Amino acid sequence: MNNLNYNEKLSLLHNLLTLTRVDHVESEIEMDFIYKIGKKLNITKIDIDGLLGQEVDFHPPKEEDQRIVLFYTFLLVIKIDGYLAPEELKFCKDIGFKLGLNPFAVSNLLDLMLDSVDNRVPALDIINFFKLYHN
Repeated sequence: MNNLNYNEKLSLLHNLLTLTRVDHVESEIEMDFIYKIGKKLNITKIDIDGLLGQEVDFHPPKEEDQRIVLFYTFLLVIKIDGYLAPEELKFCKDIGFKLGLNPFAVSNLLDLMLDSVDNRVPALDIINFFKLYHN
């Protein structure tokens, strides 16, 4: 994810923050996770906090593999607090669409994640999953 430009990084972090609030339950573990992502992206906690309440244009990366990695990041956030709200699932479907990912793959991947005992799908399985639906 470090190969994202600054606007793509802010877009990602803004959407992750939006995701954490979509179920109206903000957990400390979700915010800590976003701050760790921000740190890896060289974005400060102050800059991340500054994104709250702001409008940030959506800037998906051009490369599909980067978009898949970003989608996986959203999946990590929705399951990190151990609670999957219907609003979070809808948000992930919408973000998958915005990322230009195959909607059938996104929907089936979310179903697979929900059907797994621990709501986990390994990262490599995600990439292989999208390859199945590649045109």
